[in-house]
Amino acid sequence: MSTTKQLLTIIIFGLMLVGYHAESLADSAIPDNFNQPGQNLITGGQPSMQELEQLKAAGVRKVINLRGADEAVSYDEQAAAEALGLTYISLPVAGAGDVTVDKARALYQHLQGDQKILVHCASGNRVGALLAIGAHEINDKPLAEALAFGRAAGLSSLEPKVRAVLSEPGEN
Repeated sequence: MSTTKQLLTIIIFGLMLVGYHAESLADSAIPDNFNQPGQNLITGGQPSMQELEQLKAAGVRKVINLRGADEAVSYDEQAAAEALGLTYISLPVAGAGDVTVDKARALYQHLQGDQKILVHCASGNRVGALLAIGAHEINDKPLAEALAFGRAAGLSSLEPKVRAVLSEPGEN
């Protein structure tokens, strides 16, 4: 191998390592109890005020809260998010009965654009459920792929509900 080719190989390999390292650093800024199922999508349970600050530092610009007004939180999340300069959206999903294609479509409308977004509920389960439904119904992903995406976002005990919604006539 010529010296020029060796040098180019070393430079390309070095750039690949730098790119990988930068990506790893970006991910490490996200608190451990949150998921990043997509480049600009962070999901999880209820963030604390400190986690909200960390998420902003990690590049989050919008917060979508799926919790209902009747779910107690120890601080005013909307006020805290807005004080940090984050866009705050409340899209209440009241348990399994509210896990629907219509709610998934509403969520996906708020996910448009290139901003980094946090979507959360109490645990991430409702988030993963709606994202799985949307992946199948809006993005035409096969069921297995949509469920895997939902699980990566936090889907757990609502998976049977998601499967039922996706098997309803007229919903596929």
